[in-house]
Amino acid sequence: MSYLFVLRSAPDIDHMAPVAWKFLEQGHEVHVVLASGYDPGSDHRLELLRGYPEFHLHEVFPGGGPGRAARAMRSVRGWLRSTLPYAVLLLARKRVTLVAVDWGDGLPPVYERLRSVAGLKAVLRSLARSLLKQSGDRNNIRGNFVVAGQILGVPTICLPHGLSIKLDAAPNRDIAEQLEAGSLDWSDRNRFAAYVFNTEHHRRWFVDHASGDPDVMQTWGSVRWAPEWFELNRRLSPPYEWPSEGAERLKVVFMLPKWANRVHAEQVNGLVKQIQALDFASLAVMGHPRPDVGGTGPLHDDPDIDWTRVHDVSGQSSVSLIEAADVVIDVASSIDVEVVMQGKVLINPVYLHELTTLFDTIEGVCVIVRSPAELADYLTRHVEGDPHVVPQEAYDELVRQVVYGSHPEPFDVLDHYYRRVSDLATAGRGS
Repeated sequence: MSYLFVLRSAPDIDHMAPVAWKFLEQGHEVHVVLASGYDPGSDHRLELLRGYPEFHLHEVFPGGGPGRAARAMRSVRGWLRSTLPYAVLLLARKRVTLVAVDWGDGLPPVYERLRSVAGLKAVLRSLARSLLKQSGDRNNIRGNFVVAGQILGVPTICLPHGLSIKLDAAPNRDIAEQLEAGSLDWSDRNRFAAYVFNTEHHRRWFVDHASGDPDVMQTWGSVRWAPEWFELNRRLSPPYEWPSEGAERLKVVFMLPKWANRVHAEQVNGLVKQIQALDFASLAVMGHPRPDVGGTGPLHDDPDIDWTRVHDVSGQSSVSLIEAADVVIDVASSIDVEVVMQGKVLINPVYLHELTTLFDTIEGVCVIVRSPAELADYLTRHVEGDPHVVPQEAYDELVRQVVYGSHPEPFDVLDHYYRRVSDLATAGRGS
């Protein structure tokens, strides 16, 4: 059978490449549409997939040679591949049995009546949008394949492009405002064959606050941190070498938050300035993979941050960066799972934000600091030879909730994804 994955950015690759790899390992044909100018040659996960004969990469903007003619040809190809007809033809020509896209919008109900006048008008609007939208619009390309699947009767599913560890009803200011006005109507997501979550608490949020259909919203666990993929990904990730001037100091990585996620921005900057002043520490800061929501720009705008003492490591492999570090400081993001599974010390600076996370509720899984003074106190203890050690029961509880999606153990996450996706593809082919 033939499966197609639409990838818009690096976080999608984090959480969807393991599924594609599992299907390749089982001998299936896998197509990946790379919906942006992301360089596949620089990504170790895509490089792994490209080693399989049944893997086929379709770049919307494939690389080309230098010169005006090559750039013009690339632009024309990019426009053509950003259209709905391209998506329909690719699915039909490759006999795709299931399309997987990442989290996001579904289709309005009119698309379920394609043989009606209203349904035909909806398809024509999608066609016009794909022809007129700016070439390379990643959201539009994803939408083209959702519509194409509906036209051809190919089941389409939504897979995670992240892992939410937040337990609040309103994880950011935008959602808070919408919830104050009433519950969210994201019922368009219910028209996928499945809308998949890593964790049960995130699924429950969609059901309770966003009009999610309990049957469509499904918890499958996290393939990103499935033990088999975790070890493979760690082995293949390109190594990071810490700057030589800090090699003998305490190596501290600060993963920057999404600035809109109810974060106290001034205190984030203050934390950076606090650590840069510690003679025994070497600090690296890493922006979010989506720099528009969590980049290092606000830090670079601060004249009191000394970039001879602080290293901006945005764009590096987070897996390798964590492996090179002694301590990781993070504000409410899923990369914390990687830190704990690698056996590194995670510091949870709760005074930087207003959110409640799983890492606040599982005792001992991280070091919780409630003030700059507590942060300094822990870093001093660590460098003096008293690092925090995660109890086994805390580690097991984190893995149970986050990696295994609260399913009874033992639980093979990758095999569960493989069986569920296979079943949905088979059901769609038989309908």
